[in-house]
Amino acid sequence: MKKVFLSLAILSVVTFTSCSDDNENVITTKTVTQSFQNLPELGSDFVYEGWLIVGTEKISTGRFSNTEGANYTSSALDIDKVNAATEYVLTIEPATETGTDLTSPSGWIFSKGAFTNNTATPSTDDALYSGSSNLETATAQAFLKAPSVGTVGSDANGIWFINALPPTSGGFTNLPTLGNGWIYEGWVVVNDNAGNPTPVSTGRFSDPNMADVSFFGAANNNEFKGPNGVPPFPGEDYIVDPNNRYPNVTFPIDLVNATVVISIEPTMNDAQAPFGLKPFVQKLNNQAVSTAFSVANTYSGKAISGTVSR
Repeated sequence: MKKVFLSLAILSVVTFTSCSDDNENVITTKTVTQSFQNLPELGSDFVYEGWLIVGTEKISTGRFSNTEGANYTSSALDIDKVNAATEYVLTIEPATETGTDLTSPSGWIFSKGAFTNNTATPSTDDALYSGSSNLETATAQAFLKAPSVGTVGSDANGIWFINALPPTSGGFTNLPTLGNGWIYEGWVVVNDNAGNPTPVSTGRFSDPNMADVSFFGAANNNEFKGPNGVPPFPGEDYIVDPNNRYPNVTFPIDLVNATVVISIEPTMNDAQAPFGLKPFVQKLNNQAVSTAFSVANTYSGKAISGTVSR
């Protein structure tokens, strides 16, 4: 009988020790690896941030400034929540956020994708762009022309994104429709009276074949123009500044050496400078007036894609 009791005691010890080791080896955290191709550079004011969507909860997988070919690994996250995530979303965030602003996404959704098993392939479809369109083959052209000029100013003081003179359509081809929360905006960057580069908005638009809307609101459309009419397409004449919007810039504004930008903006963004997404940029060099010029597509031929593994 003593031998039986001793054997049972030994078995109990072995069983207890084995259970204790199992508990110590339980994995409670997991990381998420993110890799992307051809993400646009955002400049110093903005960063990308990944998010796992778990029901109504949004869990950050980290912030990063894109380096082509790099992988971005999250911190250790709750394994149950990582495994329960149904979707991955990539947003653009202000780089200077602090405190509680860091705990939730901006709502500026760049790309997204649902998880299939342990992989998601986020894309810009139905995120930055509406449907499956993109900017890979889009083109843009403009003219320095100021049709509203009266006794003050010249054609060097206006810019219009149009197809011809006189225009019959906007000056874009294959320009995709943007997703909810995004809008195009034109800019000219000129030197102010102290020589500092100063961005001046030409207006916001969703349809390149219709008139744009002033950065300062629809009631202020074409407030800088002269006494004559302007075409119903994106663009602006900079003859006068009746509301002193740009007190350090001399009007009429000479645009022959301006930098021309078409940005993609969050619709709720009120910064008086281009957002981090700048698909079209062109530095002019003594540009001739009334002559078409191209605005280079910085996204041309660059397929944006990504893979997220958990």
